Amino acid sequence: MDPLSANLKLGSWNLKLEALSVNRFPSGDELPYKSLPPCPSRFWNWVMSGYRRMLIRRDHGVAEYEFQEIERLKKLVDGGARLLIAPNHADHADGLALYRLAEEVGTLFCHMATHHLFEGSFGLRYFIFPRVGVFPIDREGSALGTLRAARDVLMRIGNPLVVYPEGEVYHTNDRLTPLREGAAAMALTSQKALGGEAPVYIVPVALKYLFLRPEEAARRLAQQVTGMEERFTFAPRPGQSLLRRIHRLASGILSLKELEHLGMRLSGTVPGRIVLLRDTLLERLESRHLERLGSEPLPERITAVHRRIVERLRGGEMSEDAQAAGRRDLDILFLVLQLFSYPGDYVQEYPTVERIGETVVKLEQDLGGGRYIKPAGERRLTFRIGEPIDMRDHVESKFRDAVPRVTRILAERLQGGLDDIGPGTHLQELKANH
Repeated sequence: MDPLSANLKLGSWNLKLEALSVNRFPSGDELPYKSLPPCPSRFWNWVMSGYRRMLIRRDHGVAEYEFQEIERLKKLVDGGARLLIAPNHADHADGLALYRLAEEVGTLFCHMATHHLFEGSFGLRYFIFPRVGVFPIDREGSALGTLRAARDVLMRIGNPLVVYPEGEVYHTNDRLTPLREGAAAMALTSQKALGGEAPVYIVPVALKYLFLRPEEAARRLAQQVTGMEERFTFAPRPGQSLLRRIHRLASGILSLKELEHLGMRLSGTVPGRIVLLRDTLLERLESRHLERLGSEPLPERITAVHRRIVERLRGGEMSEDAQAAGRRDLDILFLVLQLFSYPGDYVQEYPTVERIGETVVKLEQDLGGGRYIKPAGERRLTFRIGEPIDMRDHVESKFRDAVPRVTRILAERLQGGLDDIGPGTHLQELKANH
C-alpha cells in the first residue's frame, strides 16, 4: 500500500496521510532560469495599482495602513541615495504591501522574485512584472549572479531595491528568524563599486499585521481548527481552548511525520520533537549530498543541500532512479524548512489572536498542499522604518568582517521595530472583554 495514501490508527485517532504531501517549487532542472532585468515604469505601476489594492484587500485582508518614522525613508529618497529596503517577511501580502510604501514616499521599488513566479498567465508575467519593478533571480544557482543583479539595480537603475533578508515567509509576525547575509553583501559590494559617487543605505522596515476585529477573527479561527480536526477525524472539542486544540492537532500531525521518516513516534514536548525530527532529517541529507554536517545557521545549511541536489539534477548524468531519489530528497528538504518555520514556543510565549492565526494559516497551508489560506479577518498593516545603516561606515572593513556585522545590526533594528509596534490582542483581553 502507498504510505502516502493510507490511513493510520494512532491511539484513538484515525489520521489521513494523503493530506501531508509537500508543495515545493519545481527544481532548476524542471524549470530553467531566464534572466530579465527590471524596467520600472510609472505608467504600468499606475495601471496595476487598482488591481494591487483590490488583491491585497480581497485575498490578504489588509484594510488599513499605518506608517511610523516614514520621514527617515522620505529623506533618503529625496536625497538621491541608493537604498536597499530590508523588511521582515511575515506574510504573503508583503510583496504587494511594499508597493503601498513606495507610493507613500513617491518612488518606485524594484523587487527580487524567484523565477518560478514568472511562469503561467500565458507569458503575460514576463511582460508585466519587469515593468512594475519585479525581476527574476535564480535562487538555486550561484550567489554571485544574485549579487550582480542587485548591484546592477542599485548602480545602473538607481531605484530602491527590496530584499527580504529572512529569505522565506515564516508567518512569525512578532519574531524575526535568523537573517541571511545576502542583503548586507549586496549593499556592501554596491557601495564599494560606487565609491564616493553615492551613498548606499540599508533601510530596515518592520512589517506587522494586526486584526481590526480580534473577537471576530478568534471565532473564525475556532471554526478553521474544527475543520482541521474533522478532516483528520479528530473528535472536535469546541469547549477546549484554542491553544489546547492546536497543540493536540500539531502533536498528531507531527506523529505522522515521525512515523513516516523515522519509523517511530518520538517522546517529549512538541517543540523538542520538532527540533529533533528537523535536525535528524537535515543531517541525513547533508551526509548524503555534502558528506559533512553543517555548522552554519539552519537556513544556510538548507540552501547548501538544496543547491547541491539541484546541481546534480541539472548535470544530466543521473539515472532515472537517482533523479527520482533526488527529487524525493528535495521534498524532505522542504519538510525541514516547514518544521523550521514552527518555533515551538511562539504561541505559548504570548498567546495573541494574531500568533494563533499565523499558526493556523501555516498548518492549513502545509496540510493543504501549499494552497493559499486567507487570514481570519481584516487587518491593519503597520510599517515602521528603522534607523538606516550607512554602508560608508563599513566599506573600509574586510568583507568577511563587515557582512556579518551589518547583518547583526540589521537584525537588531528589525526586531526592535517589531517590538516597538507592539503585540497583538492577547487571549486574556478577549476573555476580559467578553
